[in-house]
Amino acid sequence: METKIMVFPHRYVQGPDVLSSISEHLSVLGISHPLVLIDPAVIDACRKPIENDLGQQDMQCRFLSFNGDSTWAEVARVKEVCIDGGHDAIISCGGGKTLDTGRAAAAGSAMNCGVVPPESMGDLGAGVACIQIPTIASTDASTSRACLIYNDKGAFETVLFVPTNPAMVLVDTLVISKAPVRTFVAGMGDALATYFEADTCGRTRAMTVAGGLQTHAALALASLAFDLLITHGLKAKQENEAGVVGPALEAVVEANTLLSGLGFENGGLSAAHAVAECLTPFKDQFDVPPMHGEMVSYGIVVHLLLEDKDLKTLNQVIAFCRSVGLPITLKDLGLAEISDQILWDLANETSKSPLIRSMPDAGQALDDDGRFYDPDNIFHALKTAETR
Repeated sequence: METKIMVFPHRYVQGPDVLSSISEHLSVLGISHPLVLIDPAVIDACRKPIENDLGQQDMQCRFLSFNGDSTWAEVARVKEVCIDGGHDAIISCGGGKTLDTGRAAAAGSAMNCGVVPPESMGDLGAGVACIQIPTIASTDASTSRACLIYNDKGAFETVLFVPTNPAMVLVDTLVISKAPVRTFVAGMGDALATYFEADTCGRTRAMTVAGGLQTHAALALASLAFDLLITHGLKAKQENEAGVVGPALEAVVEANTLLSGLGFENGGLSAAHAVAECLTPFKDQFDVPPMHGEMVSYGIVVHLLLEDKDLKTLNQVIAFCRSVGLPITLKDLGLAEISDQILWDLANETSKSPLIRSMPDAGQALDDDGRFYDPDNIFHALKTAETR
């Protein structure tokens, strides 16, 4: 296959207090009667500026509190409220699960990629415009078509892909600056992997999440995300700690959200996310459950070791992680017990992840043991990472 594909949100808006001018951006998109799905944790920070601005422009809206998890039932509930109220958009305001729910509930259809073969879902959501307002910069999913679905017990169940990217992603950096520093740093961990995974996928000509080969533009955006992190990461963390919106925080919010989002979807995923994905079943063995970006931060060290990356690059990544407080070992992540058996179990699970197929030495089909990659090589990389 030679087709290159690149996908984007229709509109991206970032800056301090942009929530107070949201009506301007909705009008450009022809939206006049949105449903606002809002995480109760951010009502104080976000409801008033949205409500005041829409009210001044005579735009009607309804606020609906998010129930806490992106389940099938929650997607169906939000869809029903949207259709019954005649709303022309779903604005999701909150963290990752609020945004996942909003993306799924707004979509008219989706592809369930958690089953084999993938299953088309023709009537998943309300078929309206999707607006994303992330209130933490901890992941890069808000720009994408992916939606994670959890079961009623809170365990991950599947990933859906909706047909189009959000109509708009709006990031109020004043809100982000007041969010917990740990979430901001975790977002740097997620973004840190974007360039290296995209570079791998480009060299192996792996299929990207967008459904085609990587473009030069995708790799350039991923590279820019890395450059902004290295240049501004530590200062941005300090601005977040102070609760101020400075140029470093603005740069890293853009790296965490826009550049990493476009980079992962259009550039591709690889071993760093395979490791992070396979750490999820071990979460109850950690002192404090790690965030996604923290697991990816550890995963990128393993990724670089698997690729036998030059020592200068490896040391640069490790030094950056140390400077902002990102984990690079399982001990840093807070794993209570680290044994060869734990490392082998993680290596074995990672070898079965479809994400690792983009690595240079990976197979494209499962071997007789159900693996895409040699688990011994992964085990040695995991073992080496613990010495850092």
